[in-house]
Order: sequence, then structure tokens, then C-alpha cells
Amino acid sequence: MKLIFLCILMVITEGLVAQSPVKKTFAYSRQTTSGIPEGDSVRGVTQKPLLTSYFIYIVVKKDAALSIRTAWVQGKYYDATLRKVNSPVLVDRDVAVPTGKKDTLVGKTSGSVYQVELKEEKSWTPKDDAEKKLMQSNEVVVFLEAGQSIWYGSVRKIKTLHPAFGM
Repeated sequence: MKLIFLCILMVITEGLVAQSPVKKTFAYSRQTTSGIPEGDSVRGVTQKPLLTSYFIYIVVKKDAALSIRTAWVQGKYYDATLRKVNSPVLVDRDVAVPTGKKDTLVGKTSGSVYQVELKEEKSWTPKDDAEKKLMQSNEVVVFLEAGQSIWYGSVRKIKTLHPAFGM
């Protein structure tokens, strides 16, 4: 009898414990460089620095209500916003030369998909050793709020997309 009561209590308790709404996190980067070097051969050639764009997506349980606190990307903290997008998420493989080939960033899913849009860099400090460890072992950590809880979407290694060439 005690065993049955204990099993029922465990099932009820597990249902009450909050589960993360985050199902999966994806992160990609794409470097953009000037296709034409500035300057001339007399004065020397100068090259614009590479610009890196990040494509970060969070897949959460369908219609989960959440907000973003901050995003940590390769050692820097950013203010960020969430924008709901449809799945699958596809981008052109080569943005300079249209080939019709696409890369799938997020496959078709039944969950809700949000793009993390990075804003200005900001100063921020992890609240505890667990957050420090999370940031040491991942290149991307997105800090989310759902209800009264903080949840994390993390990516160990950012995947690199085909570079883009600008003018």
C-alpha cells in the first residue's frame, strides 16, 4: 500500500515540477566581407574588416509564453528580442550569386520557432557558478523567462554558413 501511495505521489510531483519550454536551440554565423578592396596600388590596399551576422533560433513548446532576458554569444552579452518565424527556416546558400540552393537552419517542427535578434552589446554578469559553467562550455546561451522561471537555450558550437560578399 505504501508503495502504491509513493508511486502516485511521484507521478503527481513530476507533473507539478516545471519543465523547460525550450526544445532545441540553433546557432549559425555568416561572415560578410567587401568583395572589392578599398585603396589603390600606390597607396596600398586596405580591406574592410569581416562582419559577422548571427542566425540564432529557439524552438519551444507550441504557444509557450516566454520573453528574452539577454543573449551571450562568443564572449559578449547582447540585448535581444524574439521574433516568431515559421518553420522550416531556409536561407540562400550563396547570397552573392543566386543559385537557388538553400540551407535549412531549422527543420519543420510542431513547436513554435523564434529568431533571436541581437541588439546592442551590454555589460552583464552571470548570477552564479552554474551560469558561468554554462557559458564556458557553449558559444551561445540565450536567457529566457517563462512564468517565474529562467530557462536557457544553449549551443555548444556555432555552425558556419557560406560567406557573403558585399560591396
